[in-house]
Amino acid sequence: MVDEPTPKRAKRPRAAQACDRCRTKKYKCDEQYPCLHCKKSQLDCVYQGTYRERESNRSATYVVDLEKKVEELASKLRTAEAQLGRSPQPSKSIVQPIAQGAIETTPCSLPRPGSTPQDQAKLPSDVHEESESADDEINEFNHHTNGIEFHGSTSSAAIIGHLSKTRDPKPPQERYPPAADFSLISTLHNPSFSPSTTGQPTSVESQNYYFEQAHVFMNGYFENIHFIHPFIDKDEFLLRAHNLWFNRAHSPDPSFVALYLSVLSFGSLVRVWDEDKIAGMGRFEWSRKLFSEAQAYLNYLRFSNDLETVQCLYFMAKICQNELNPNLAYMYLGLAVRTCLSAGFNREVPSPKDQRSSWISKTWWGIFSLEIEMSFSTGRPDTLGMDEYHNRAIPDRDDSEYAIIPWMIDFAQIIRRVSVQIYHSRITLQEKLQLALQIEMEIDRWLARLPEKIKPDIGAYRQSRSALRDPKWARRQRLVLGIRYYNVKMLLFRPFLSHFTRKLRHTPTELEETINKCLEAAMKTIEVIHDIYRVHTFFRCWWYNTTYVMFATSTLLLPMSKLGMCAETMPLLRSVEMGVEILEAMDESVVARKSVEIVRQYLRDFRASGAQQSATGVEGGDDIAASEVGAGPPGFEIPEWAYGFGFPDYSFDGIARLFDDIGGLPMLDG
Repeated sequence: MVDEPTPKRAKRPRAAQACDRCRTKKYKCDEQYPCLHCKKSQLDCVYQGTYRERESNRSATYVVDLEKKVEELASKLRTAEAQLGRSPQPSKSIVQPIAQGAIETTPCSLPRPGSTPQDQAKLPSDVHEESESADDEINEFNHHTNGIEFHGSTSSAAIIGHLSKTRDPKPPQERYPPAADFSLISTLHNPSFSPSTTGQPTSVESQNYYFEQAHVFMNGYFENIHFIHPFIDKDEFLLRAHNLWFNRAHSPDPSFVALYLSVLSFGSLVRVWDEDKIAGMGRFEWSRKLFSEAQAYLNYLRFSNDLETVQCLYFMAKICQNELNPNLAYMYLGLAVRTCLSAGFNREVPSPKDQRSSWISKTWWGIFSLEIEMSFSTGRPDTLGMDEYHNRAIPDRDDSEYAIIPWMIDFAQIIRRVSVQIYHSRITLQEKLQLALQIEMEIDRWLARLPEKIKPDIGAYRQSRSALRDPKWARRQRLVLGIRYYNVKMLLFRPFLSHFTRKLRHTPTELEETINKCLEAAMKTIEVIHDIYRVHTFFRCWWYNTTYVMFATSTLLLPMSKLGMCAETMPLLRSVEMGVEILEAMDESVVARKSVEIVRQYLRDFRASGAQQSATGVEGGDDIAASEVGAGPPGFEIPEWAYGFGFPDYSFDGIARLFDDIGGLPMLDG
């Protein structure tokens, strides 16, 4: 549009975001949904651009309809509150606009025919599901850190806690007597990893910045996890590292030194150690020493707002994540997000001469997706604020190793939907089931749209070409995306598993199918990781895999503990045993060893129940071979407060000593 009429005919403005078909055919797209061309051809209209571009190109009619639905919802809510005089439990008429209108945010996620079950009569329509996930949350004192930690319903700690509660439904105060002072968070804590916040950044220079070990540790990162969140400029990093080693910078930038040390720490932690010691120290000794020195530089910087500080904080979070300390990982990544927002890295600021703009973009959006994933894994809200704040350009979806970043942004948005709409929404079981099936379709569409080079071999998406010549980064990314696909699909359907354990064999058909999807995803998670472990040694040093395995095994143990040993649970048993084998391969990690002990106790009890069924002739006992039952002692008992954790010594002191490989808890040392 122009301010004054001109004699020339005004050109039709180019579509800001054409649909895929119009872009391919060079048609003029009207940017509606569906567009005119697709509507005439009776074809699906798909917009492939970034989630922000799709969001900003809505039709005017669509926006008006949304505004009407929001106003209708607000009006009904005000009326209900006025009638009840308090915040009510939302009725179906109030929830319906949320479930059908506000949840869909992109053209490719709009509801399609057949996306929800047709027969809805078998499910209760007036049962609200918001309370169950809240019951699974854990808010306990960590005796190792002398601090309170919250772990929400999507965290591994909450899942294990739910498993224990299912077997012993007593209230926590009865299940865990005060004298025992039991804390699941303390039990699952890694006492070996206790970062120090003291010290001066001086000793590093005298060691010439660990020149002799640096190449080994840097290679351990750049040829490894770097490919999953690739936002470090390797060439620039190596150049600046050389300047450190050969004293070319008389006053080294403290921010870069902190980043440099964190990279070395992370590389030491996740590399394959063919040697026992390097310069007299092992894997964890080197990683924790370098971590502490990087922290000393961060303390010295006092909240510096530059790219190196942000990237250092990211590495500190990833180190904590792979040390299996989710609380510290969440805290460090939150600092990285805050620093980005403080420096404006999330905003598109006109600066064409800024040579680092593309790396700022990669860093911000990499941290954006990781923040959502990590928050989901701890059952906590992310700290990103509204998406409208973030207009920094998203990296291109090209054929490079950096193209994984926009795809992970899309996946993070799906994860956020699972967290908010499945675990924290106040809607009925039927509505939640419909939502879950819609999100499943969105996950599958995301998988289908992935570039062939990084698309996992899942279901119909088997590699139709030879992948042997693919670059290393593509092979790494393919492995990780496959595991995350199964993990999120398992967690998407996991809330419905509680109905299976309550109703057992009388579950409605639609719900039973959903539960089967959850169990299948859990088994596939374990199977995929087990297959990767057999082939790729490097993957055994990605310690965060412990969390994926514990998510899956805890999910499978829930129906096993309810049904006991029978034909239905034998496939689950084989998967759990495979999970134990994976955890045993990671026995360098103290938390992996703890996890093995927890799972083994459930397996012992499970086999003991099978032996008891065989002895008493319970249904299902005759269908199982004696060799499959195991040798669990039928008279085995443990104290109520420690039930489900399988400790040889049942005292609280015994629990602490069993898993504390560097000494006792502070409260026990006095």
